[in-house]
Amino acid sequence: MPHSTALTHIILFINICSVLTFTACNKEEGYASVKIKGQVNDILNHPINQLLVTITNKENDKIDQFRIDDTSGKFERIYLFETPQDITYVIEVKDTDGEMNGGKFESQTKILSISTFDYVKQQSQLAIHRIAEKEVLFVLEYKD
Repeated sequence: MPHSTALTHIILFINICSVLTFTACNKEEGYASVKIKGQVNDILNHPINQLLVTITNKENDKIDQFRIDDTSGKFERIYLFETPQDITYVIEVKDTDGEMNGGKFESQTKILSISTFDYVKQQSQLAIHRIAEKEVLFVLEYKD
């Protein structure tokens, strides 16, 4: 009798482990996201704030426009998609307040490309998400 009880417990343990392994291996594909981190400085490496930033997704022409209100000159944006995709962003930084907040600065535009190879898997308890993260640095020159 004790051998059959021990054998029953071993079989039950193996079945539970199999179910847990199967569940862990078959997570659902979640969303994909792109995180863009930016920094804007002047030529003396001082951060600049109160600049207008325009980020345009060239694949669907969606525009995200916002003002940097952080005194560190940093910004961060996250964009969600159903699946990972190749995307090209055009990012423009523009001084719209003239002499205020450090002086007049030239506008600057950069192109940021995301490929499907840039996405990294991140797992939550229920799903596998794919995240691409890129950083961009702007160094603005003073206007005359």
